[in-house]
Amino acid sequence: MHNFYSAYWWIFLLRGLFALIIGLVAIFWPGAAFTTLVVFLGAYLFAGGLFAVIGAVAARRTTENWGLFLLSGLTGIILGILTLYNPFATGNAIIYLIAVWAMLAGIFEIIIAIRLRTVITGEGWYIVGGLLTIIFGILLLSNPQIAALTLTWVFGLYAVISGIMLIALSFRLRSR
Repeated sequence: MHNFYSAYWWIFLLRGLFALIIGLVAIFWPGAAFTTLVVFLGAYLFAGGLFAVIGAVAARRTTENWGLFLLSGLTGIILGILTLYNPFATGNAIIYLIAVWAMLAGIFEIIIAIRLRTVITGEGWYIVGGLLTIIFGILLLSNPQIAALTLTWVFGLYAVISGIMLIALSFRLRSR
């Protein structure tokens, strides 16, 4: 398995460069339509999935875990195609999923804080954090345009960090 990663270091490099470019576009042009971000996400999912499938096919003789790479790649390709087919539905789904997650997480934070009040002091701060998380979810639902802009920046930051990490990994693998 070690030889596979070293031999195909360039797959990690390509994925990293693609993520880095998309991340920089999302950060420096946040005013672009949220649909553009969703299309970038679809392209990233598709390209990442395609590279994972190529890596899996190349690794089928050298590693026993190639099936996981293949499954990951096929999932990325399918999600990428679905996203590119209907970016508006995907964009709305992303906002709603994050909003619902935030509200549920806030509720759970409050419940945990109440249960911990006999164990710790200062649980009020945890309750305040839960309330802020709930408010964040409500704000996402109440103003989808601002939510789209915020999510664009968050995605851009994630893609830049992920891209840099993949590029660094590729050079480490190449040097082996």
